[in-house]
Amino acid sequence: MTQERTYSTAGPECPYCGHKHQADEPFYYDEDMTVMDCGRCERDFNVEVYTSTSWTCEPREVPHV
Repeated sequence: MTQERTYSTAGPECPYCGHKHQADEPFYYDEDMTVMDCGRCERDFNVEVYTSTSWTCEPREVPHV
C-alpha cells in the first residue's frame, strides 16, 4: 500500500492503493476538484487538477488571383 504523492497524465491515481482512475468523465478535468473518493479502497484523497492548452499552426495556402 503506497501512501505517497502520485502523478499521472492519464487520470487520478489513488495514493493509498495505487488504483488508476480512467479520466473519461468531464469532472476529472475540473480545476476546482479538490477531493476524490477512490472506488477501490473507498478512501478520500486530495486532488490537484492542472490544465494545459496549446495550439499547432501551419501556413495556409491561399490561391493567387
